Amino acid sequence: MEKTHTLGLSLLDFVPNLAFLLGGIYLIRWVKNSGSKFSFPLMKMGSVLVLIGGFSKAIWKLLYTIRLADIWVLSELQFMVLTPGFTLMFISAISMAKQEKQFKNYSAMAVWKIPLLAVMTISSIGLQATLGYIAFKKKIRTAELAYGISILCVLGLAGMASAEQSIMNQWIEEIINSIGQIAFAGGSYLIFDNMKKSMIAKTS
Repeated sequence: MEKTHTLGLSLLDFVPNLAFLLGGIYLIRWVKNSGSKFSFPLMKMGSVLVLIGGFSKAIWKLLYTIRLADIWVLSELQFMVLTPGFTLMFISAISMAKQEKQFKNYSAMAVWKIPLLAVMTISSIGLQATLGYIAFKKKIRTAELAYGISILCVLGLAGMASAEQSIMNQWIEEIINSIGQIAFAGGSYLIFDNMKKSMIAKTS
C-alpha cells in the first residue's frame, strides 16, 4: 500500500487550524464589540464548527500516521461541519456589512462530498469576500490584500480537491492552506484592531 501520510505532513495539518483559530477569535471579538445580537452567535457558532471540522481531520491524520488509531469518523466529520460553519460565518459577515451600511446589491472524491464541498467553498469565499469588502470600505488595505490571498488559496484548494492524494500533493495542499489561513488571521486581526482604535478615538 502506498504511503500517503508522513509525521511532518500530519503535524503541518495543525498549522492552518491554529491560524484559523486566531482569525476566528478576532472575528468573534469584532462582532461582539459591534453589539449585534444577531451576528455574534452566528459568527461564534460558525467558527466553532469550522474549528471542530479542521481539528478533527488533523487529529485523525496524526493518529493514523503514528498507527495509534484509525477513527474514520474524525476524517469524514469535516465535510459535515465545515459547510454549515462557513455558511453561518458568511451570514454573520453579511449582517455586519449591512449593519455598517456598507453593503448594497451584493448578491476521486465520494459523490456525497461534492455538493458539500461546493457549498463550503462558496460560503468560505463569500465570507472572505464580504470581509474584504468591509476592509475596502474602511480603507484597511493590508486586510484587503490578506483576504484576497486567502480567497486565492481557497480556490486553489478547491481545484486540487479531486487530485491524487500523493505525499507531494498533500504537502502542496497543506502549504496553500497554511498560507490562506495565516492571511485570514491577519485580515481578521486588522479589522478587529480598526474597530478597537475607532472605539478608543470616540471615547477620547
